[in-house]
Amino acid sequence: MSQSNIPTSENIENILELARRGVGNHSEYLLSYIKSFDKIVLRGAGNFGSAFGHFLQKENVPKSSLSYWDKRFEELQEVHGLKVNKPFSGVSDKKNSLIINCIPNGSLSGSVGKDEFFREGYQHYLSGMALFEALMCENKPETGFDAKVCLDTTFCNWCSCKRLSAMMPKNSSDDEPLVYSLATFVINQKCTLSCSHCGQYINHYSKEERVNFSLDILKKDIDHIFDAIDGIGYVSIIGGEPFVHPELDKIIEYVNTKTNFGVIGITTNGICDIDDQLLLKLNNGKTRIIFSDYTAALTDNQAKLFKKNVDKVAKSGISYTVGQPIWATPASLRKLHLSESEKINKKANCNSTVTCKTIQNGVYYPCSTTAAMGSHHQAKFKNDWVEIDSVSSPEELRERILEIDGQPYYESCDHCGEGGKELAISGEQGVSESYIHIDAIKRSNRNK
Repeated sequence: MSQSNIPTSENIENILELARRGVGNHSEYLLSYIKSFDKIVLRGAGNFGSAFGHFLQKENVPKSSLSYWDKRFEELQEVHGLKVNKPFSGVSDKKNSLIINCIPNGSLSGSVGKDEFFREGYQHYLSGMALFEALMCENKPETGFDAKVCLDTTFCNWCSCKRLSAMMPKNSSDDEPLVYSLATFVINQKCTLSCSHCGQYINHYSKEERVNFSLDILKKDIDHIFDAIDGIGYVSIIGGEPFVHPELDKIIEYVNTKTNFGVIGITTNGICDIDDQLLLKLNNGKTRIIFSDYTAALTDNQAKLFKKNVDKVAKSGISYTVGQPIWATPASLRKLHLSESEKINKKANCNSTVTCKTIQNGVYYPCSTTAAMGSHHQAKFKNDWVEIDSVSSPEELRERILEIDGQPYYESCDHCGEGGKELAISGEQGVSESYIHIDAIKRSNRNK
């Protein structure tokens, strides 16, 4: 490697951004950068962290340099011969250590996790998912996109995968197509659980709002969005609980009529009825069932149902994953009274505007907080979302989406706070008083 190509922290992010999209071969450069640190800590020793740590050892990253941080350190102790320490322990020289975030999904995978490291005084940070895309992904430009590669690789995270969104089929060959790495279609507002800190605030939908959206509405939303933009890497189907929807198979079948997407994921809590015949219809070579394991917070009978459903899906042959999501408390949605500059800064540094595009009941929301504000009727922010029926053509919808996405901030940014505290147990059941005010505001706005 020439003197001019010696890796530095100043240019590593730019190189990593190219590499994760499949632009050029930068493996040697990235591995040289990683090996330049005496201490390399992998944050997260789950499925992804385990696979990535094993890969680094195969690439001759010294075992003596590597260790894990995981809150299950007492249980795990070692993974692939690497010591698992309590988070933020076992590092004497913070300034000269590299932290690689190997929590691929959830609140700690993005800017929240990154900020946490810097607050603790660590100065060198890389996304493990970005490194996976750059160094390990088998979807390569020279061989073309293959959804099977995504389905067969069960430890990575599709939510923010730039390799997927860069390579999957698109409507347009423009140099700058409008492509989302992830877009979420919410198909219902009813669930089989009552999680205290649900990111969808399910406990705060009224009885009348706890519905399955009609197939006609969902088809219309799918048509409009897929016609307006050039592509979606990962089409996420969520609720509520998707398997409560009686026409889930027809929804997935309809998404599959579109050509400008990569893969489909159906996220389930597994505490529901999963029919064998339905699984046959979902096994289409582009769909994965994603089990969120909350059994630590559930009853024995619920845990047995979860295991039964996982076993059933495993036997069906359809792609699936099982994971224990790490939850943080969602935003309270209370008004924070931020200044304009504070709202601009909040949006500029927000990962949700990239990974949380949401289409719900005829509305396009650019992030999760705007979706919460709109779907729970907390305010009428006409410039924070797009009512799909209000536009007359795909071209107009595209223009409105670009306009909304490009705003310097959303009024909803002033309601995005008072959250972010990591929970000891994800999926804790019950109604938390932290969000009761959502119901009162909703009633007040409806009476106006």
